[in-house]
Amino acid sequence: MEDLLQHPTRRRLYEEVRKRPGISARELQRALEIGWGEAAHHLRQLTDAGLLRRERGGRRDYYFLPEITWQDRKTLLLLRSPAERMILVGLASSPGLSFPQVVSHAGLSKSTVSFHMHHMIELGVVEGYREDNVLRYRPQDRERLAELLRRYREGFDDRLVDQFVGVWSQLLRE
Repeated sequence: MEDLLQHPTRRRLYEEVRKRPGISARELQRALEIGWGEAAHHLRQLTDAGLLRRERGGRRDYYFLPEITWQDRKTLLLLRSPAERMILVGLASSPGLSFPQVVSHAGLSKSTVSFHMHHMIELGVVEGYREDNVLRYRPQDRERLAELLRRYREGFDDRLVDQFVGVWSQLLRE
């Protein structure tokens, strides 16, 4: 199996997935500036050999290293979406936000936030709970979400993630 990684294109694909788990096949193809057929061929070889894991999501294929758990794969796929990443980072930074507060924090329309919140709750990454007769939201596992953001932050070209990781790291030191 390791012989497969001797090929420069397969090695580059593997390394890009390692840095940016949940990256789509099309994003990989563009990041490496290779043809679609070449990308598809080498990705198929890597998945057939068990060096990468492919997940179907809608009309796209997303790639992960095989050791990433199902729960982490779900979370990382959500984090690949800028809107869902913004909502998740907001909930991780301030757990217990009400829906209007999430909308305000994310800077998105109510319908967009509603759509994404429903998806995140359905996947079990976010939970809603009642407090003082107000429905509030928080990540199911805030610490794990923070760890994934910290570990893979270079894969999310996003100042918001950098700010959250900085604040989270400070909290852990205190």
